[in-house]
Formats: sequence, structure tokens, C-alpha cells
Amino acid sequence: MGLRRRLFAIQATTLAIVTVAAMGGWALSSWSSHRVSVQARRVAFQSDSLTHLSFKLLQAVPHTGQYLLPGTPTQLLHQLDSDVEGLRGFGTTLDEQLASLTLASGDPALHRELEAIRLLTVQVQRNLERTAVEVRAAQARQQPVPIAVLESMLSDPAITAIRRHGEVLATLQRKLDDQRDTLKREEDQALRTGFAFWLTGLALGWLVGLLFAWRTADRILHPLLQLEKLMQAPGEDVNLAIQSSTINHAPSEIGSLIRSFLKLVAEGQELTAQLKSLASTDGLTAVGNRRRFDEGFSEEWSRGLRSGQPLSLLILDVDHFKLYNDLYGHVQGDACLKTVADVIRRQARRSSDLVCRIGGEEFAVLLPDTALPEATQMAHDILAALDALALVHGSSPVVGWITASIGVACAIPQHDDSPSLLMERADQALYIRKDRQGRHGVTVAEPDVDLATELEVEAAPISPVTLG
Repeated sequence: MGLRRRLFAIQATTLAIVTVAAMGGWALSSWSSHRVSVQARRVAFQSDSLTHLSFKLLQAVPHTGQYLLPGTPTQLLHQLDSDVEGLRGFGTTLDEQLASLTLASGDPALHRELEAIRLLTVQVQRNLERTAVEVRAAQARQQPVPIAVLESMLSDPAITAIRRHGEVLATLQRKLDDQRDTLKREEDQALRTGFAFWLTGLALGWLVGLLFAWRTADRILHPLLQLEKLMQAPGEDVNLAIQSSTINHAPSEIGSLIRSFLKLVAEGQELTAQLKSLASTDGLTAVGNRRRFDEGFSEEWSRGLRSGQPLSLLILDVDHFKLYNDLYGHVQGDACLKTVADVIRRQARRSSDLVCRIGGEEFAVLLPDTALPEATQMAHDILAALDALALVHGSSPVVGWITASIGVACAIPQHDDSPSLLMERADQALYIRKDRQGRHGVTVAEPDVDLATELEVEAAPISPVTLG
């Protein structure tokens, strides 16, 4: 969606929110009033139904005093049949209204009372029917009705229980009348507060609409400000900027523009990193080059100044490499240098160790936090690995395979010293090894010793190797 359409949509949405809020307020008030009105009608229906049932129950319950009056068996049968029909009619009316009353009320007490009255009505009806059968039998025998039959009918506890439940039903009816009056007052109150609901909804609608408009405008302005910031300082973390919520929630045009810009910045940073890596890596051996060595040397010297830990340096030179090149050619010579670099790299196992090619056949190994004995041991390990590899060197005056000479130096960086002094001591140790002490060995530049007059010489043992 274009920005123009988006701004138009903001205005239309704001007006829609205001309208919906106002209508919602009125609908809420109407719903509240309607809800109370529905409850009032339901309670009125229950009250009227209970009134009708109470009247019917009063008519249907047998009046036991009539059976105590003197009369003929025929009159007694007529009274019994009349009471049975009255109970049967009340039972039919109760069955018709029981479900609707229970559903409308939801009151378990009312349901229990109606069920109890229905069961008691059936019980009294059956008792009267049995009494009528016994009276007809006595009449057929032309005998007087036994007093025990009438006493049993009149002492039926179900009749008393029906009257008691009828009183409970009347109490429930009075409660329903009180509830109907309360709901009527609530309905009037709901109508009076309807206008207040409408005004509240209108005010809330305006507030929400303004907040929505401000939020949408903020989604447009903030990404633009972030884009301006990135353009002024493109060196910031591009990936973090791309994942920011401000850009992710920006309009499509602005988001696309920012993402395109950030993509270009990311590609530029990636190319810069690749160029930097290429600029600091030796293209032949894949170890660091002289530039990487100078940078790492300066960084580790500065770190040693802060930590006070020793910094060791190994300088390795492949013995008589020119003769090797002349005999086997430059292609084989390049392969030889790659193999030597791999041997050195396998010995310098720590992530902080730095292996660099600083000359044609000259390598340097920078060992942070490493004392002189450990550095010397690593130099011997490198020579031993080369001897074990036994790369054939047919023109070597030393032995019949590729060997190396190593100068070792170590220092604890001091503010008064220069990093070049460590480099000079290691280089001078290598020079003395090659010029005065014979190649294929390790020369250690001991601290505070004049290398020109007094050096500890540690010659590597020459292992006999059968050359093929």
C-alpha cells in the first residue's frame, strides 16, 4: 500500500473507530437494558405460572373435612371421583409447565419442589382411587363403608406434605415477585445510564482513534529516522538493524528501501571482511602473512603489557630451500612450503597461537602466555615432526630430507621496551643457528644474554632415516 493510501486509510480508520465506539457504547447500553428486561419478563412468567399452579393446587388438594360429613356411599363415591379428577387435571397442568418453569428459572429449589408436588399428587390420587374401589366393593355387598378405610385415606401423610410444599411454593412465588420488582428498578436504571454509556464510548473512540493515528505516523517516521542514522554511520551492526522491530513494522515502501540499503551495507561489509582476510592471509600456505604477523604481534604485545604474561616468538627458516627449488622446481617448492606450514600449524594448537609466513621460506610462530621452556619445546616438536615426515631433499648438505632452523626468544612486555627487540633477538638467534652452529636445530636467545658471545645451543638430534 502506498503512503498516500496509507495516510488516507489512517484518517478513515480513525473516523471508523470513533463511529464504532459511539455505536458500541449505545449498543452496550441497549444490551444492558434489554438483558434486564428479558430477566424481568422471565421472572414475571415464573411468578404468573407459580400463581396459576398454586391456585390449581389449592383446588386439587382433597378437603378431608367433607369426608367426615354423614352421607351415603354414592355421595362418598362422587366426592372421591371429583377429587381424583381434580388431582389428575392438576398433574396434567403441572407436567405441562414443569419443563418450561425449570428451564426459565434454573433454580434447583423450585425444580425440587415441583417434582415433590408431582410425586405426592400421584400418591394421593392412587390412594383415593384405592379408597373408591373399596367403597364400590362395600356398596356392591350392600354393606356400610368400613371406618378403617376412611381413616386410612384421611390419615394419608401425602396430603399434609402437599399442603406443606404448597406453602413453600407460595414462598418462592413471593421471592419471584420481589425479584421482579428489583429487575424493574434495574431496567429503569439501565435506561437512565444509556446516555452515559454512549458519551463514554464516544470519548474512548476519539482517544483510541488518536492513539492509532499517532502510532501509525510513528511507524512511518521512526524507520526514516533510523535509515538516516544508518546512512550517517553505516558501520553499525547491520543484522541487528534488519531484525529491529522498527524496520519490521515499517510500511512496505520504507521497509523495502531500508532493507535494500542495509543489504548493500551488509554486502559491502562482507566484501570488506573478505578483502581484509585476503590481505592478512598468505595465498600459498593459507597461514597469516607478514601484515597479519605485524598486527598480531602489536596486539599481543599490548595485551602482555596489561596481563604481565610472557610472549614467545619462534622464527623458522627452511634449510637450503633454494637448492630444493633448483632441483625440484617451483611447483614442488610451493608444495613443500604448504607441507611445512601444515606441520607448524599442527604443533601450534591453541586458538591464540599465530602462525605466519613472513618471508619466502621463513615462518614465524607467535605464542602468547607462553614461557621460554614451553616455546623451546614447541620448536623441538616442529623439527621432530619435519624429521618424521622426511620430505626428500636430494641436494641438502645437512641430511637427505627437508629440515629447518629455528630461533626462539621470549620476553615479558614492558612499557620501556619495544616489540622490535623481541623480533631482533629471535632473528639473531636464527642467524647464529644458520651461520655459526649448523642448520637443523634450535637456538634459544636467553634473556639478558649477549647473543654475539654467549648463546645456549640446543641442537636437534638427527634421526637416521632411510631414504627411498
